[in-house]
Amino acid sequence: MESLCDLLFEISNEDRLSLLRELQKREMNVTTIARAIDVTTQEVSRHLSRLTEVGLTEKDPDGPYRLTPFGVLTLSQIQGLEFTSTHKDYFRNHLVDGLPRSFLLRLGELSGSEYIDDVMIAVHNIEKVIKEADEYLFDLNVPYIASAFPHIRDAFERGVRGSFLHGKSLGLPEEMMDERDESFDDEFNLAIMRSGLYEERILDVPLVMYMSEKELALLSFPKRDGRFDFFGYSSTDEDILRWCRDLFLHYWEKGASYTPE
Repeated sequence: MESLCDLLFEISNEDRLSLLRELQKREMNVTTIARAIDVTTQEVSRHLSRLTEVGLTEKDPDGPYRLTPFGVLTLSQIQGLEFTSTHKDYFRNHLVDGLPRSFLLRLGELSGSEYIDDVMIAVHNIEKVIKEADEYLFDLNVPYIASAFPHIRDAFERGVRGSFLHGKSLGLPEEMMDERDESFDDEFNLAIMRSGLYEERILDVPLVMYMSEKELALLSFPKRDGRFDFFGYSSTDEDILRWCRDLFLHYWEKGASYTPE
């Protein structure tokens, strides 16, 4: 515990953390680091002495400083804390404890995503993703959006594959039946299911997600009461898409096959 507290104390300093970030890019000497983080060379020397003492940095025999393998590992683990602390107001009121532990440990991969706090923007993003998809659409617990029905049909007609995973309680409201039937008649529904373009599975999962191979439209976690406000995150970054794709497929494999009536 003592070594952990020592480590956390050293990286809690903003200048030392900035210094580590610079060394993450490349090896540097004291003067170059000082210019990069806008402090004096004396301060850099003091910071490097402390960081070297806890094993995060070391001096190359030729002169420049660099991260140790332990320093590289530590920075990769800080990424998750940095993401959650940046969005602490969101995570103060939204639950992620339903995520598998392996994905909680990878939460830092969501760094750089755009925060959405407007339901209409979320809906707009979903429709945009549907229109632009070329390969697949992954839908996890997103409620039916009537205005998206024609765009979804167009996506299927382009050969886009759709995978819909949702809990048992999520159903199409009676008020939307007529609009759904305008885009998805029985013949079309049968055709996309027989072709393998559409597949649906049932599993209770504590999050909402909609994405294509190009973009994450929305990743939203439940509020404390278990309900969704559809605030969350979007992105086109490949690392973020990989995290979301891996998570969807993790749940998809656990889902029970379902054939719509």
